[in-house]
Amino acid sequence: MKTQLTIIGLGQIGTSVGMALNKYKDQIIRIGHDKHRVVGNRAKDLDAVDKLTLTLSGSVQDADIVLIALPFHAIYPVLEHISQDLKEHALVIDTGPIKQPVLKWAEELLPDNRYYVGFTPVINYEYLDEFEFGQEAAQPDLFNNCLMGVVSGQRANDEALNLALNLVQLLGASPYFCDAVEIDGLMTMTHIMPQLLAAALLKTSQDTPGWREARKIAGKTYTHVTNPLVQDDSPGALAASIIYNQENTTRVLNDLIRTLVEIRDLSSTPGQVELEALFSKLQSDRDLWLLNRKESRWIDSKKIDIPRGGIMSQLLGIRKPRPPKDQKDD
Repeated sequence: MKTQLTIIGLGQIGTSVGMALNKYKDQIIRIGHDKHRVVGNRAKDLDAVDKLTLTLSGSVQDADIVLIALPFHAIYPVLEHISQDLKEHALVIDTGPIKQPVLKWAEELLPDNRYYVGFTPVINYEYLDEFEFGQEAAQPDLFNNCLMGVVSGQRANDEALNLALNLVQLLGASPYFCDAVEIDGLMTMTHIMPQLLAAALLKTSQDTPGWREARKIAGKTYTHVTNPLVQDDSPGALAASIIYNQENTTRVLNDLIRTLVEIRDLSSTPGQVELEALFSKLQSDRDLWLLNRKESRWIDSKKIDIPRGGIMSQLLGIRKPRPPKDQKDD
């Protein structure tokens, strides 16, 4: 019997997951659901799903795994909608940027013997410079040789966690155990702050009297810096991420303000040498980060090894290995 994976949301992440699992479609049936019919049909054309369903309830009723690959603000209503349709022992996974609220929602909404694990995908270095977002940026190797953050709470037993870990490896990634508090702080810095910077730049420039003329010459740099604001395909996603993540958002904004003040103060004095030294160091640090990112040089990464022979058997329910106790976060 095939294992059913239901993918709710067929944007970049959801479609890429389906494409990555294409090689296992003789053993895994991939059911897709997206509120936009054109997006769903495109995923079918890309062979990212085997079948599309029109309703949320119909998409999850027989699912062994439900992957919610939606903007953050859409996760709660979907969890609420599907909670009573999940079969016993179903595993629900989300790919949103913030995990602490989702852990609480899962505890509140999921019935007994339905499990939750959170994923934080990291995309392949080869696609970091791509300009596109959404389904147009989907790739079958989007997660190859990358980390996949894994967050679990009370809504995950050992069997559900192992199932999630083995799915990570089927996608070509390596599991990276994260505490929800930790990953929310990291994602605020690396995912939410760039969007806030984009929003701040847009508001600052468009509120300035000179924007009427400046808009005529704004080019590649302006476009690239403001592009993160549209990456989640909805202003509601960013707004919800901020509201449900206020402590981290306030912290990174305060850090950003301090840095801007530091640069401002250097620019208001004969500080060209200091500014050049600062910018040179930042450029070098960025180059080093990109090199490490390309080669996955993360010495302190919490990586684990799962025997390859157990991946398909666990995903297909043949056997259920348990992770070593000392490799799980409390």
